[in-house]
Amino acid sequence: MQAPNIFLTILRQPAARLVVISGVLFVAIAWVTVIWQIVEDRAAAAEAAVRENRGRVVAFGQYVSRTLEAAELATVYLEQRYGASVRSAEASPATQIVLPRYFDPAIVGAQIADADGNVRFSAGTAERHNVSGLRVFRDLRDTAGLARAISDPILRRETGETVLLVARALRDGGGQFRGMVAVEIPARRFVEFNVGVNYRAADLISIISLRGMTLARREGDKLSWGQNVQFTLVMQRQLADPMGDYWGPSVLDGQRRLFSHQRLTTYPIFVTSGVGEADVLAPAARRAGWFLSFAAALTLVVGALLVLYFRHISNQEQAQRRIDMMRNEFAHSARVSSLSEMAAGLAHELNQPLTAASNYLAVGELMIRGDGTREAVASQLHQVRGQIARAGDIIRRIRDYLSKGNAELRAEALDPVIYDAIELARGANAAPQARILYSGGHAQTRVLIDRIQIQQVLVNLIRNAEEALAQLPVERREIRISCEILPNDMLEIRVEDDGPGFPDTVLEQFNLPFISTKAEHGLGIGLSICRRIIEVHGGTLKAWNRKQGAAIRFTVKRESALPTFS
Repeated sequence: MQAPNIFLTILRQPAARLVVISGVLFVAIAWVTVIWQIVEDRAAAAEAAVRENRGRVVAFGQYVSRTLEAAELATVYLEQRYGASVRSAEASPATQIVLPRYFDPAIVGAQIADADGNVRFSAGTAERHNVSGLRVFRDLRDTAGLARAISDPILRRETGETVLLVARALRDGGGQFRGMVAVEIPARRFVEFNVGVNYRAADLISIISLRGMTLARREGDKLSWGQNVQFTLVMQRQLADPMGDYWGPSVLDGQRRLFSHQRLTTYPIFVTSGVGEADVLAPAARRAGWFLSFAAALTLVVGALLVLYFRHISNQEQAQRRIDMMRNEFAHSARVSSLSEMAAGLAHELNQPLTAASNYLAVGELMIRGDGTREAVASQLHQVRGQIARAGDIIRRIRDYLSKGNAELRAEALDPVIYDAIELARGANAAPQARILYSGGHAQTRVLIDRIQIQQVLVNLIRNAEEALAQLPVERREIRISCEILPNDMLEIRVEDDGPGFPDTVLEQFNLPFISTKAEHGLGIGLSICRRIIEVHGGTLKAWNRKQGAAIRFTVKRESALPTFS
């Protein structure tokens, strides 16, 4: 048998289906649980990263704000110290000034220019004499009401360092622009946030103006500035949600990160903090690998157990088929080996109808020699024909038994079966040897039997009883047949006599084959055949001794025991 057929055959068993369904459900639940855990773990890691990055961008924004506040204080001082001189209309050469020591060390220079951009006072190494070309100067001059601004990154050729100008507009009492005061802070100082911390390669902080210019940027340990990110995703997100968070690719390297933004209120800039998605989800990804490995291993284990189970069941099925085959072969061998017993039984059983036929022929012959009428002779011949037909039925039933080992059960009325068996038993004797009594009363009772076989049993039991009564006076030779309805749709037929009863050795070995009630003169074939017939009918055959005499009873099924189908 092919594997798929074996598999389908095994699945027809309820226990096998239960095992397979349980195993599949267990694996499915395990995978659903693992996938759910992976999703939840990833979501929890992402949520924790958002909280951490939000706190980080807030701290970075505070750091930048403090740096700008220090620059703001310096510009206020310089305005108060030199603003009056710059507002005067008199032009004068640039004057070198020294910044007070209490200024923030991040401030490396300062410039104070008049309304035309001419530098009137300067500190540090700057040699620029006019700043009118700087965007930050033009923004303060051309935008009414703008008080402060921050420049794009400016490279100081003198020092090779890139700086940002944090500027304040100088205005008169009428709000007229009179100049600008600005302090210089290196761009790198704005991203020296958490100095000493080891940044991962994908960690990112940056300061971006609302015009889309990167003022300072740190990616890992790399510093940069001056990138134009106008009209990119970062600017779209900033304009949509100035304090928001989002997952997306970086506009410069395309690496996917979690970004958090915070816009500053004092200057038109915002700060960002980004962490690499791979870095954020790496622990969750490692745990997911373990979860998936566990689920895969569990699936393999369950699959292996199911394979072993199916192999075990398959082996059992094959073993059962071998056992069934051996049992069938044994049963067939047993039936064939009992052929001699059946042959002897055939002769034993055929002796009854043939003897009865012989007796009827003898009577018919006497009638022909005497004054018997044609009708009487014809009646005798009719009886002979019936006994010969009965002999043929016996031969057919024994042949069927040898080939199939079962009986053809039909619903039969009980009383006619018993009455016919009594007539058959009487017809087998030239002269009656005992009275056979049956009260009847079961005309409506129907039993599931093979009529010929059950009559064969009754005739055998009646003949055995007659032989047991042969030593008694004629007036005491009486055989009684009775019936009783039992529970479970069974019916009992009992044959009793007042003879000497069964010897103890017979009762002790009653269920053994070839046990005889006729001492050394019997072969035990009749009872053996009776027992086989009753067993095929699903009943039992038992014998016991009464106070006076013996009794044998056997059971058959009543018609109500037949299963119905709709």
